[in-house]
Amino acid sequence: MSSPQDNQKTEVTSSKDWNPWGFELFGKKPKEELLERPHETWLSMALLPEKNLEPKEGDKVVEIWGKAAIGHYLWEHVFQGKLNGKVQDGISSDALRFQNIILRFLTGPGLNQNTVHSNVENVIIVLNGRDPSKLDIATSWLTHLARLPRLQNAGVLLLGNEQCDNRWLHRFMHLNGGPVKFAFIVYDSPEIDEQNFFQWPLGVATYRDFPVVKKSDIEVDIEREYTCNFLGTIYENSTRETLLRLFTAEKLDKNHCYVKPRMEWLPKETAETQEDYIHSLAQSDLTLNPVGMNTECYRIYEAVAFGSVPVVEDQMTPGICSQNGTQENLYTKGNPSPLRLLKKYGAPFIYIKNWAELPEIIKKEEEMTLEQVIDRRKNMLTWYESFKTKMKERFVSVIQRKFFGQIT
Repeated sequence: MSSPQDNQKTEVTSSKDWNPWGFELFGKKPKEELLERPHETWLSMALLPEKNLEPKEGDKVVEIWGKAAIGHYLWEHVFQGKLNGKVQDGISSDALRFQNIILRFLTGPGLNQNTVHSNVENVIIVLNGRDPSKLDIATSWLTHLARLPRLQNAGVLLLGNEQCDNRWLHRFMHLNGGPVKFAFIVYDSPEIDEQNFFQWPLGVATYRDFPVVKKSDIEVDIEREYTCNFLGTIYENSTRETLLRLFTAEKLDKNHCYVKPRMEWLPKETAETQEDYIHSLAQSDLTLNPVGMNTECYRIYEAVAFGSVPVVEDQMTPGICSQNGTQENLYTKGNPSPLRLLKKYGAPFIYIKNWAELPEIIKKEEEMTLEQVIDRRKNMLTWYESFKTKMKERFVSVIQRKFFGQIT
């Protein structure tokens, strides 16, 4: 059960720079019925992964070092790689080929600055820059790049700050004399310019072991138990309190929605709470997403994986996140609008400005036929598969262009 406020508290581990990944490192058997590579017809032919991973003449090998949990979303959910069962000395690995580029992904508690390949030529580091407590670790990895004698190209995939303040990264960027030629950043950071800084989706809460969902196992043709769901922590003076009062006043929790609030945030889920959360997504046609530290939250992606439509509170949260900001004018807010990456790719969500709109939304839901609801579920699942494919294509295209000067 992940929530927007959960975004600010992610790792609880004995190793201060490690995220708890789950089954692939600690022998927990994955839920095979929920794991599958999405069908290859969703992939463009230009980026269809090839099985032959032995480097050939002209090939470019790029290592991806995963030191934050969003690397798990990149590799297993977006790139359809599989890490489980390949663990050695605390490092889990996998590889995929895209045309002449071989991507090698490495992650795990055994991956540190003493164990990484010192002769690497091309590398992308996945880092957590969410709050100041993570920055010492993140900067130490970027400083370590100077110790790699054969390094030619470096990039970053960053879990950004929820207020979009990522200024610490700028000194490491190539345009400022540093080694990093590009950075993909989570959240609506104002420096996104599609030249040096690119936006990346937050994705699902892999640190909570949210699985890769098998599309064919989703029962799209049934009448689901609930119109909507909300399972999450209620924070004082937040719109979640407003939403909870609305449930009570309108009796939505009894007649229409599965509502299960809790008053204390929990860093990990039990088997029971995770099963309850996944059941609520699979059996609801709408998933409610009140804002937290940032409008973008794990719950959005977890809902669409089950064909449940996110009802999103379309409000910009405090900070310097801005749709119209540029690198030259970092703090210009213009007309800020959250979730610009999802909106750019036409996410078929329901956007609201105030939760008082919810009763009318539920009324419209009741007027829909089952056939209309089924078609919407299918469209949601199709959109999400297409979105992940486009993110993969974009990621590889940036590597080709920024590392190797290839125009795609």
